[in-house]
Amino acid sequence: MKKSTIALLVFLAACSDDGGTGPTPSGGAASALIWASATTLTVGSSTQLTATAYSAQGRVLSAGSFTWTSDNSAVANVTPQGVVTGAAEGTTTIRAALGSVSASVAITVNKDFCTNALSLGVGEVRVLSGPSAVSCLTLAATTGPSEFLFVTANATPVPDNLGLYSVNLTQASPSAAAARILDGIDPRRVLEREATSYADWAEERVRADERASMRRVFDHGVRPTERVDRFLNRSVALAAVPSPGDQITFHVPNINATKLCTSYTDITASVKAVGKHAIIVQDNAAPAGGFGATDFTAIAQEFDDKIYAADTSWFGSPTDRNSDGHIVILFTPEVNRATPAGSTGFTAGFFWGGDLFRKSEYPTNDPCPATNEMEIFYLLTPDPNGTINGNVRTTVTVRQGTRGVIAHEFQHMINQGVRMFSTAVDSLETPWLNEGLSHFAEEAVGRTIRGFGDSQSLSFDDVNPSGANQDDYNAFFRQNFARLRTWMLRPDTASPVSIKARSQLAPRGAAWLLLRYAADQYSNGNPRAFFRKLVAGPQINVANLVARSGMPFDDILSGFLVAMSADDAGIAGLSNRYTLSSWNLTDAMTRYNNGAFPLLVSPLPGQIVTQSLSGSGNYFRLTRSAAAPQTKFQMTAAAGTPVSFDGARIYVLRRQ
Repeated sequence: MKKSTIALLVFLAACSDDGGTGPTPSGGAASALIWASATTLTVGSSTQLTATAYSAQGRVLSAGSFTWTSDNSAVANVTPQGVVTGAAEGTTTIRAALGSVSASVAITVNKDFCTNALSLGVGEVRVLSGPSAVSCLTLAATTGPSEFLFVTANATPVPDNLGLYSVNLTQASPSAAAARILDGIDPRRVLEREATSYADWAEERVRADERASMRRVFDHGVRPTERVDRFLNRSVALAAVPSPGDQITFHVPNINATKLCTSYTDITASVKAVGKHAIIVQDNAAPAGGFGATDFTAIAQEFDDKIYAADTSWFGSPTDRNSDGHIVILFTPEVNRATPAGSTGFTAGFFWGGDLFRKSEYPTNDPCPATNEMEIFYLLTPDPNGTINGNVRTTVTVRQGTRGVIAHEFQHMINQGVRMFSTAVDSLETPWLNEGLSHFAEEAVGRTIRGFGDSQSLSFDDVNPSGANQDDYNAFFRQNFARLRTWMLRPDTASPVSIKARSQLAPRGAAWLLLRYAADQYSNGNPRAFFRKLVAGPQINVANLVARSGMPFDDILSGFLVAMSADDAGIAGLSNRYTLSSWNLTDAMTRYNNGAFPLLVSPLPGQIVTQSLSGSGNYFRLTRSAAAPQTKFQMTAAAGTPVSFDGARIYVLRRQ
């Protein structure tokens, strides 16, 4: 069993708090965070560090100036403005203090590896940061067989920053094959197919409308005030819960519309089953041949005992806007109608955040008559005869297709509810992190149903045992493998922190595993608490991941990208920092991909012109069967000049 490694803590708390009014130089802040554009320098190079103070509620505080110090100024010194300069090879800690709070970050200083050849032992990793450092790397001569992995990356902590560059390795001996794309596959076509999936675009419309709804309500000056977990407190009187057979009218939003608040259909549905947490209802206009009473009871039981238990433990408590202590799961043909005939993919269901606001909370000049003022999921119904748009949906297809959807959408529901009630939050989470959390929710529920531990290292056979029933695998694990594979096929065109996560599967798959990796490494053995903190924020985007991990983005990214190639690859001496404790990634993705690990790795030597989005990179391998002389690797602009983005990185690993 692999163990997580924790290092380079950058987020430290103190006991005092100012109640959110702003600190004074003598104290008042509750915590501090250092933003490091780079944590690895070469001798003579510099980087800017920025420290931010936060109140106990998570609000950014602007007053006061930090005092900067270096534990070893002979290795790296720091100015009063937070500019760090490398002085000699080694590692030191840079600290920032403001009153009673402080933060620290470890800075590593390397020699100039252009003029000083880099010698690595098997399993060692070295990071080169910045345009100057990556422009020239000389590998020392080797005396026997060797294999090196180079990852050229963009560590800019701004989503969708695009870095263009050329990679060149001078001729090595013996020579290797020319660079290539995976034989027989054009991954660009895979990305095009994924990008046009109807279901993905539909979900983005819903998420975009949620963000607009929350903005309108908060700009209107209204914030809900009742307790988020009030329905868990049984001393609070609950509203009446319907019984099987009761008739209820709902507004079903049209997800093909640009504004869901004013585009909806009124339907009447029958209550089919009532559980501890779930109310299962079906539209009275549902096609014939659908679910029976046993099916509805099983759906309620799985939600109550598995999905609800897992998602609330990992992400927090949902709201209870109508005070009935339940969540409605509505099967309606209105969801079937949202998918046109012949579409690639289909919408299996969704949660719409507009339902979590009451009509009275919307501005009077911009009302939302569609809100049901309750927690509700909208799911498609079985349609075995294809009466709606000619699309046949069997009971098996709908049952299997909605299990993972409920787990996924429940995270969205919890996430929005937590942020609605937090006085430190004024916006929803960014799409890539929100979707990454929901894709992880599928894994979390799958682990609960199958009885796996939270961080148990899973192989492909664990989640998809040969000859066994594959329903759980298909509902909760297979889709994440498919999304991750799409990213691995072309890591240069997608990123886990990309805005493209709104509509494409590749960044979502990478985001799922980035969050899983961060929890494995930086949760102190409590990944559920780690994910609950991500949901709560109050930061959003990359800042949220950095604050919860207590690590600079630069360090999270280097560990993650190397782990995508090195995890469970049998590399002697490899630090646990470059692994996942929760998955045997090599086995899982090789078996999922029919025996070939899908990560695009181009062999060297050769010259390749490519790109990296922030948060991603490209992989290159140099394999030699005998002793070889010094070899020079370069990451430059196409013209051979230094690259133009400060986030340029090379991570080099000796695999053999």
